[in-house]
Amino acid sequence: MTPMHWLWLGALALIVLSLAVLLPPLLSDQAAASESRNDAVLRRLYQAQWDELAREHQAGHLSAPDRAQAEDELQRRLLAELESRPAQKRWRHWPWLPRASALGVAVLLPVAAFALYLQTGNPEAAARLAQADDVGHGAADAQVEAMVEGLAQRLRAEPENVQGWVMLARSYETLERFADAGQAYSQALLAARRVQLDASVQAQLLADQADALGSAQGGDLQGPAGEAIAEALRLDPHQHKALALAGSAAVRQGDFALAATHWRALLAQLEPGSDIALRVQDDLLKLETLDAPPARPPAAVATNHLSGEILWPASVQAMALPPEAKVFVIVRAPGQAQPVAVLRLPAKGLPTRFTLDAAHLLNPAVALTDFAALQVSARLSPSGAALPTPQDVRSNVLSAKPGAGQLRLEMGGS
Repeated sequence: MTPMHWLWLGALALIVLSLAVLLPPLLSDQAAASESRNDAVLRRLYQAQWDELAREHQAGHLSAPDRAQAEDELQRRLLAELESRPAQKRWRHWPWLPRASALGVAVLLPVAAFALYLQTGNPEAAARLAQADDVGHGAADAQVEAMVEGLAQRLRAEPENVQGWVMLARSYETLERFADAGQAYSQALLAARRVQLDASVQAQLLADQADALGSAQGGDLQGPAGEAIAEALRLDPHQHKALALAGSAAVRQGDFALAATHWRALLAQLEPGSDIALRVQDDLLKLETLDAPPARPPAAVATNHLSGEILWPASVQAMALPPEAKVFVIVRAPGQAQPVAVLRLPAKGLPTRFTLDAAHLLNPAVALTDFAALQVSARLSPSGAALPTPQDVRSNVLSAKPGAGQLRLEMGGS
């Protein structure tokens, strides 16, 4: 056979393969319809607003009746948006249509393939396809933007709707329109002041506004963002997000001592040993390498540690541990719930020796030598979570003095 014959045979084989892939779904009685890109974006946007209502209710900023009313309004808007879409699934009421489509594909695909072959090398065809795809995506983005703008228009007639302005701000953040989000938070703050919401609510709005403004400025928290942070801390000195942002702003300015002050104030309010507390602790440790505090006396430094061994009995060794499993060595002062220091180790290294020193203190301003006696224990977390769970394996609890070595913590010995 000539090369031309091989070419046509190859084209025929590709057509048969394409039909083998396309025809079975069309001939099936249960064809699955995928959700359109517009609906996916719409549902994600409304889900974010629904979750925001739940967070505001849990924080005590939104009463149960107000939450129910807001959820009803949110559902009505979602249903209205979905019902306004043209129906795209009526073919399910016509059982003959999939089979007719299969027949059409079986006939038209070879014809279309031949036509495409005739246009091979024509760049205008590819350009037209790309242009059509861009138009489709542009239409979807425009529709989402129109939905958000519709919410903004409604809020202009409801200037005291605090939750509405917050939802609009969250929507802008989802679309990465951070400057518009900052303006929406500003409107929410004005509404909160008009209806005389308490200072903690206003401080939260100011912190959110500062975060949005900082994102709009590429992470720069100076100017209006810095003013919002300062006002938030004036209204509520314990506001978590404002303290975190204030520390970040201080680091960008090179004021590590001020950053440490803000982050230590934040750490004191967090659940000891929680993931966020450990992250703040790690950030504080990084600050120490940049701006180390005055050295302690040599005698105190020599005893500002604890060391020993974590044993791994045969009964516990039989456990099948996932790769993310962690062991937490926890040091507490007698009578105090919050740990003094925490050391994290991978469980796969057990049995192992450990040394816990100033780098593992939850509060770098406090040394192990500040306590006459300490309680040392270990906890194995199969999930690697910082918060305790019923599945964790614990060790015995030892009483030790600062500087003690040769400690023996046996997992499963509690």
